Amino acid sequence: RYALGQFAEHFQPEIAKYSNDILPVLCQKISEEMSSQSSALTRTYYALESFCENMGDNIVPYLPDLVEKLVVMVANSPTVRGEELAISALGAVSNAAEDAIVPFLPQIMQHLKGYLTAPDTEDGIRLKTQAIDTLAVFARKIGKETFASMAAECVQLGISNMSVVDEPDLRRCIYSLFAAISTTCPEALYPHLDVIVKRIFECLDSNEGMTTEYKSDATPRFDLDDSLEEGKGEESDDEDEVLGDYEDIDGIAVENGYLEEKGDALTSLCELTENLGTHFVPYYEDTFGYGLKLVDFNALQVRRGSILCMTHVCIALHKVITENNFQDETAMLPKLLSVCVPLVFDVVRSDKDREIVCSALECINEMLKELKNALISDEEYFDAIVELVKEVLQHKTSCQKDSEDDSFCEDVHDDSELTTVLIDSAASLLPSLATAMGGQKFAPYFKMFLPLIVPKEGKKKSERSLAAGTLAEICQAMGESIVPFAENMYSIFMGGIKDCSDDVISNSVFGIGVLVECTGAIMSPKYPEILSILSGFLKEDGDRRTIDNVLGAVARMIIANPGALLIDTIVPTFVKWLPLKEDMEENITVYKAVYSLLSVNCEPMVKELPTLLPIMITQLPNKKVDDSTKAKLTEILKGVVSQYEELTFKSITPDQVEILKQALAHSGS
Repeated sequence: RYALGQFAEHFQPEIAKYSNDILPVLCQKISEEMSSQSSALTRTYYALESFCENMGDNIVPYLPDLVEKLVVMVANSPTVRGEELAISALGAVSNAAEDAIVPFLPQIMQHLKGYLTAPDTEDGIRLKTQAIDTLAVFARKIGKETFASMAAECVQLGISNMSVVDEPDLRRCIYSLFAAISTTCPEALYPHLDVIVKRIFECLDSNEGMTTEYKSDATPRFDLDDSLEEGKGEESDDEDEVLGDYEDIDGIAVENGYLEEKGDALTSLCELTENLGTHFVPYYEDTFGYGLKLVDFNALQVRRGSILCMTHVCIALHKVITENNFQDETAMLPKLLSVCVPLVFDVVRSDKDREIVCSALECINEMLKELKNALISDEEYFDAIVELVKEVLQHKTSCQKDSEDDSFCEDVHDDSELTTVLIDSAASLLPSLATAMGGQKFAPYFKMFLPLIVPKEGKKKSERSLAAGTLAEICQAMGESIVPFAENMYSIFMGGIKDCSDDVISNSVFGIGVLVECTGAIMSPKYPEILSILSGFLKEDGDRRTIDNVLGAVARMIIANPGALLIDTIVPTFVKWLPLKEDMEENITVYKAVYSLLSVNCEPMVKELPTLLPIMITQLPNKKVDDSTKAKLTEILKGVVSQYEELTFKSITPDQVEILKQALAHSGS
């Protein structure tokens, strides 16, 4: 069962094909083991949760049976552990189903309410904690319209339970509940922010769960809790005397529950900062201060949360200044940036934990994307970012040192996933830099970085895939400024298309499409060669992400220079492979190409309307399709209906007619 959980977690979407066989077996096993306290029940629930959480929309047909069985488990389990696991599984199912769980919400809440008001016994707190965790899933997933009626009550529930008992797991779930509510119904939190934020700050100040461990033959000279409460104590002129206070200490132990509470408190503050706009401005400086205070904390999740906290405050403050006309009269943003930016840069260079360094790089990237010129207008910051990326790509940061001799090695052979994520996090800064400063200004830096990005012969698949993807994104960010590099880029991407890895091929195909789009007519002579190679990937058993990127590349050719294409032969094949299945980000490009041809009454595309119309309409309710794509689809459909009304309604089903009417009515409102 543990193995099945691992398969469910890592083999999506392929394993979803076996849902009809696997889900009934897991539910049956849970029924059989309901009264068991053994690890077998835990493993079965783990497999069920892993399977459900990764199914996404595919879970919807199974909801009636799943919810019914899990509610029975919650109501009838003879053990607290069984109840806890069943409540958790309901959260996992809801997380996957999102608003499709709404029809079952009354049935679930009928049972959940009892746990939310459970007495503060050991078992009652365990079950209440899990119930609040599941409630937070509802807050994020069921939609504002449904959750709004519950929001105020949920806030009161959280506040009333924050200080009742000394239970860090319960408190951290409450912080997460507040964070979840801020994403859906932030207005429910506004009247209570002082109470909520004060309690989170108290958690970050607290030394609960921290104890000093002494060597077996030592007598404690001071208690850590008292020492921290009183500050550092009186200063001593005798260094030996000071060091003597510490020499008998074997270590400082911190209970995991309190560490997790601090970590979740910081990440919850990040969400509150991001989602509450001007209402959270009074707490910005204190929130930043707590992040700064804990940046050297010895627990990874706390250090990571502190870095996130500081950068989120800077991003949120910039946002309220630019979007809400907030007057930064005290120049708070420059002050905070002057502390945050050098500190995060230093973490990248000097921290020895790769996970922390990855988080720091991601934070720099977020600041670049949001603050853009407000960040890099300071030449010192810009130069530092460029140097940081170089150091990571050359394996010269502290976390990339050879552990045996503490030396740097550029040709590090490290197959760990975290190493790939580290390089990816650094490389991802380059497209953001190009966007922030403009392609023309970035061009000299691209020339410098190019040899560091292109993988050397013999590099592993993940590095080759990363190189192709990064170069494609840089091309996209540079726009027409990539023209001087066009031949070199074309050679690199065409080489990647011939790779043995689907990931490398897919990213290289995306790169070819972006290059064609950015260089306009310059690449037109290459179209026959490109189309000849890309057509080879259009096969039933082909990699679906690659196929989607082929369609995106062809769409970019249509947009860039339709006159250089044999539209009569390309369009039928293009439409045949729609809709996209894996790389949904290419949707907007694909439908822009469709729009460009229909807007000039391109006959081959008009002929495909009976096939194309049902495809486009079924994308409108698809949760995987973003709002900008849906807006473009609605724009296309509006034009098609006005020009080809009879053909439109002949080509679609009654259900599709209703979807279309709703979309058109919404667009006109």
